[in-house]
Amino acid sequence: MITTIPYPQTFAGADTIICYNTPALLNGSHNGNRFSWSPTTSLLNSHTLTPTAYPARTQEYVLSSWDDRGCPKPGYDTVLVTVLPDIIPYAGRDTMVVVGQPLQLNAEGGVRYEWIPATALSDPHIKNPVAVYGSATDSIRYTVRVYNEADCYDSASVKVTVFKTTPTVFVPTAFTPNGDGLNDVLRPIAVGVERINYFSIYNRWGQLVFTTTTNGAGWDGRISGDLQGTNVFVWMVSAVDYLGNNIFLKGTTTLIR
Repeated sequence: MITTIPYPQTFAGADTIICYNTPALLNGSHNGNRFSWSPTTSLLNSHTLTPTAYPARTQEYVLSSWDDRGCPKPGYDTVLVTVLPDIIPYAGRDTMVVVGQPLQLNAEGGVRYEWIPATALSDPHIKNPVAVYGSATDSIRYTVRVYNEADCYDSASVKVTVFKTTPTVFVPTAFTPNGDGLNDVLRPIAVGVERINYFSIYNRWGQLVFTTTTNGAGWDGRISGDLQGTNVFVWMVSAVDYLGNNIFLKGTTTLIR
């Protein structure tokens, strides 16, 4: 008569998915008289059947079980803890609009989104709602919660400034490129504008010293790398507002040293 001894019955628990930098509670069981988990470097209370795992990345944990019925080999089972990537939320750059201008917001980084507050939004539960503001709003800061597959979230914010004016481009009358971080660059401030065709700066002899088509780009007061002294310069800007109307403006600004 040959009697076979079965391996100890071992169950490491169901596979699970966790968010980045969060713990997972393991839940093992067995019918042996001793057990061990492996690896143990990322486990808290690894001498229990319900240790807490803190894996930095996706990790398999093996539960082994021994008994004293005559089989020298353990039974074992594996549980997989999948760690989702870190959420990198994005709500867009701070922006400016005019009253009545539709503003397209856009968030990135997740599978589900929630905008707070929902003021003036077409739908606060999508990644790209459209906002339209009345004259009662001066500015508003939105926080968007960006959720992943495990319903964890991180958040980002964006500020919208609302001007009670027609679409236009503001250009400062002076700037001080002295490297103190304040008013060092002469740049256009476009409000209610879809695109800038060009923003150009000329010296008093009519020579072009700077030009750009990028909203927010500007001149640092240098010509061919050389710092310019105090002087008056002429600027011109051509743009198109959100209704498709052309805008053309010109004026002067003073570089102050």
